[in-house]
Amino acid sequence: MRLTALVAGQVAGNAPQLDAALLRRATADLETMTARVDAIVGEPQRGVLEPTTSAIEDTNTETWAWDRRLRAELLRVRWLTGQGTPPPVGDMVAAWHESVDAFERYGHPYETARSRARFAAVLRASGDVAGARREADLAREVATRLGAGPLLRELDALESAPATATDDPYALTPREQEVLELVARGLSNGQVGAQLFISTKTASVHVSRILAKLGASSRTEAAALARERGLVP
Repeated sequence: MRLTALVAGQVAGNAPQLDAALLRRATADLETMTARVDAIVGEPQRGVLEPTTSAIEDTNTETWAWDRRLRAELLRVRWLTGQGTPPPVGDMVAAWHESVDAFERYGHPYETARSRARFAAVLRASGDVAGARREADLAREVATRLGAGPLLRELDALESAPATATDDPYALTPREQEVLELVARGLSNGQVGAQLFISTKTASVHVSRILAKLGASSRTEAAALARERGLVP
C-alpha cells in the first residue's frame, strides 16, 4: 500500500513532464497496483483498519495512514493528469484532510508535512487561500527542520506558481482549461479528444462541465465568455 501511494504521488507530480502515451501507461500500471491493494484490503475490510483507541497497534495505525494517503493520491492523479472523470475539489479537500490527520496520529512528521503540502494545493484550488497558507506554513516548518529539500521545492513551486485555472473563480481543472482553449479555437469534441488523447465521450463530459461552470448555454457562448474573462488568449 505504501509503495502504491508513493507511485501515485510520483505519477501526479511528474504529469506535466510525461508525454501522453507514457502518462496513460503509468496510470494503467497504477490502476493495476491499486486493484491488487484493494484485493487484499477491500472496502468491506477497510473500516477495521481505522484506529479508534489510543491502544491501537502501531502497525495498524501505519496501515490506515497509508490507505488514506493512497486514496488522496489517486484523486490527485485524476486531478492533475485529466485521466478519468475529474474529482470534485471538495472530495480532494476531504481526502487530504484525512491523510494529514492519519499521519499525525501515526506520528510521522515528514509524511504529515508532505500531506499538508498537497492539502494546501487543493485548499488553494478550492479558494481557501488562508487555509492553504496555514497548511503550507506548517509543512514548511517541518521540512526546514528536517532539511527535506524535495518537499521544500514542492512548497516553493506551490507558492510561486502563477494564477492557474484552479485559482480562478470558475474552478476549472487543468484538463478543463486545456479543453476550453481547444473549444475556443473551434474544435469539435472529436477533435478535442484526438488532440488530448481522450475519448470523444470524455471530451463531451469536460465540455458540459465547462459550460456549467461558466454559465454558458453553448460552446460558442463559452468561447466568448472565456475570451471576455481572460481565460483563453
